[in-house]
Amino acid sequence: MPKGDEMHISREDKKNILYIIFGVLLAFGINQTLGFVLSTDMPVVAVESNSMVPTFQKGDILVLQGVPEKDLKIGDIIVFSPSPTQTPVVHRIIKINNDGTFQTRGDANSGQLPFEKKIEYSQIHGKVIFIIPYIGWVKIILMELLKWPYILILLLGGFVAILIYIS
Repeated sequence: MPKGDEMHISREDKKNILYIIFGVLLAFGINQTLGFVLSTDMPVVAVESNSMVPTFQKGDILVLQGVPEKDLKIGDIIVFSPSPTQTPVVHRIIKINNDGTFQTRGDANSGQLPFEKKIEYSQIHGKVIFIIPYIGWVKIILMELLKWPYILILLLGGFVAILIYIS
């Protein structure tokens, strides 16, 4: 192939790609560090439904802290996994059962979902300690795009094409 036809990635494009890689690694590192500091495996979550309106909205980011079982009380907002394969749920503790399990309900829900009547402490990722509005939409949109890989590939291809075009 003649030298003029070879694809050339400019120094600036290489720098941009390195910045993106660095940003992803930095985000991962921050998440891991927050998890260690806040004693939870899930320090930051995006709200994916409106079940807790008006307390927070879909698209808000929640910061969680792991708390000892004895410190959880009625009124606390927790994040728990109904099962290992289900999406975590963010709801308020409304009752502590005699056996030490918890019951929750979303503030906007008229009743409880079946899995909310007996939540074991081991299912709880943490208690909500801080809310950041709107930022979670980035994660929600990216996760939706992952459900449609062809759209994601087109977007990434378009991004690369723009980088090549402007260089």
